[in-house]
This record gives sequence, structure tokens and C-alpha cells, in this order.
Amino acid sequence: TSLINQKKKMDVDLSQLQTEVEEAVQECRNAEEKAKKAITD
Repeated sequence: TSLINQKKKMDVDLSQLQTEVEEAVQECRNAEEKAKKAITD
């Protein structure tokens, strides 16, 4: 059962990391959009 518990914890950690990565990517896209708008202004 300890292996099962470890797997569950790893699954939770992995999903949290995936969420963090998605947020970071979104922030990069937002920054890129702002930069493009600043250039065209």
C-alpha cells in the first residue's frame, strides 16, 4: 500500500506542476502580446 500511496502523491504533484507550467506559459503569452502592442503604438 505504501507504493500506492506514493503513486497517488506523485500523481498529485505532477498535476500541480502541469498547472504551474500552463500558468507560466500563459504569462509568457500575455507578456508577448503586451510587447507587440507596445511596438505598434
